[in-house]
Amino acid sequence: MVKTLAEGLKPASVNFETLHKQYNPLLGLVRELIGIVPNCDPVLEIWPAGFRTYNLLVPNMFNLPGTLFGNKSFKASMGLAMYASSKAACAYCTAHACSFALRRGASNNAITGQRTPKEQAVVAFAERLSAVPSQLTLADVEAVNKYFSKHETEWLVYSISMMGFLNKFMNAMGIELEQEAINDTAALLSQTGWQAGIHATNGYSFTNNTTPEKDNLFTYLRVLRHAPGAVLWEKQWVKGVPADYEKAAEYLNQHTGYSFPILKPISKPRVIRTLTAALRDNLSNQQTHTGLKIKMFAAVIFSGQVLNSTLTAEIKNMASHITPGLTDDKFNSLQELARIEIPAEGSACKALVAAVQQRFFITETEAALMLLAIAASHSPALINGAVIETVLKIVEPAGIVEMVVWLSVLQLLNRLSNYYAVALNP
Repeated sequence: MVKTLAEGLKPASVNFETLHKQYNPLLGLVRELIGIVPNCDPVLEIWPAGFRTYNLLVPNMFNLPGTLFGNKSFKASMGLAMYASSKAACAYCTAHACSFALRRGASNNAITGQRTPKEQAVVAFAERLSAVPSQLTLADVEAVNKYFSKHETEWLVYSISMMGFLNKFMNAMGIELEQEAINDTAALLSQTGWQAGIHATNGYSFTNNTTPEKDNLFTYLRVLRHAPGAVLWEKQWVKGVPADYEKAAEYLNQHTGYSFPILKPISKPRVIRTLTAALRDNLSNQQTHTGLKIKMFAAVIFSGQVLNSTLTAEIKNMASHITPGLTDDKFNSLQELARIEIPAEGSACKALVAAVQQRFFITETEAALMLLAIAASHSPALINGAVIETVLKIVEPAGIVEMVVWLSVLQLLNRLSNYYAVALNP
């Protein structure tokens, strides 16, 4: 039996040779930032809109390459926020964010816990914003604002929110941690109690205990070499997408049937454009394998797990526009699914799929996708062997990737909206 969804999807994954031929600038840019090309790429390309979503969000939510060439202290703080936001949600992302932070100038002590007051404010802010449900308070926001401008604080929030996407996808899929990432970070992270878990199901060992190289002139030159090609891909993907909310709302309403007012507080044009493009692609009738109705059902299930009133209201409005007929009773019933116990046996999972199918008048495939949504909505995800076996037998690979990407987008919006709910409503 396979141990993770990623392992089960290997036969359908797109090999790295093909990815490099088509997307080499994108892969090369990521390699310069964290020292490797992540193992998630072949899985994401099973559903090309997922690969596109990921590669649009990463540079724009992290303000790259601007962050790389900007204030040294701030980029180290951003890396630390990324690391802190991942610790409770995803061991894979914890290792990658640790590497990112060290390369941007964060100290070993900041990773292991011997922090300055500024570093501790960043860590507390990131951890509480990333908790499920959120534990962020106005005091946490004010503590961070003592050290950063409003502009900088927003970029911290966007990076923490982006880690929500990455945490959800990598953890739910069980993406295998690369040997290079283990070599770079495992020795340091072992001092914090970190374990790779499902991201190294066969265990791991050091093949070469290394220290990530901090940014220098050669880093910048290598990034500049890949940047033009990456920009060309981005321009293609966001062509015609507005960068201010009022126009983006009209664009989204035209392409998805909903205007997403949850994006209104965002002040950075590149973030608005990127999220607009991501929502367009994830809610496209032409690109979906799961069907939009089941994605709305999954969103409701997710809202029942994260307990974010702002996001819940947004999902309720979104669902009413995209899949009319979702009554209050059905909405509440779907939210209740978020709290059921995940079966540990394959037969029990099949029985749950059958019960969900009958209860909501949907197909077996749609019900299996809802099982996946229930398990993956938890943080960390509760995707056990029984869920993996059931989902892989019933759902096509592209549908699995699409569902987890969608939940990852929702996790990004969850963190983002939790921040604005506190910062704009003191």
